[in-house]
Amino acid sequence: MDIDDFDDVPEYYTDSVNFMTNIYGFALDFGVMMVQDQPPKSQVRVRMSPQHAKIMSLLLRKNVQEYEKRIGTIILPDGLYKDLGIQDDMADE
Repeated sequence: MDIDDFDDVPEYYTDSVNFMTNIYGFALDFGVMMVQDQPPKSQVRVRMSPQHAKIMSLLLRKNVQEYEKRIGTIILPDGLYKDLGIQDDMADE
């Protein structure tokens, strides 16, 4: 695929994502924070099968790990993991 093949693909910046799931699939609303203390403005919704969502999550994880090996650890604010109810299981790898 040539770089010129991407000329017609819309490009968005996002600093927010909202996940919606059900038995049949996943939907991710990507948005941008416009005003402090207000919900982000949705830019685009991406829908996918559960299988695609799982593969995408594994590939994103792999790419973040490769980025951190090349560039350096991505530093996140203290308490963010707790606020999101997640843990950084990539830190041990």
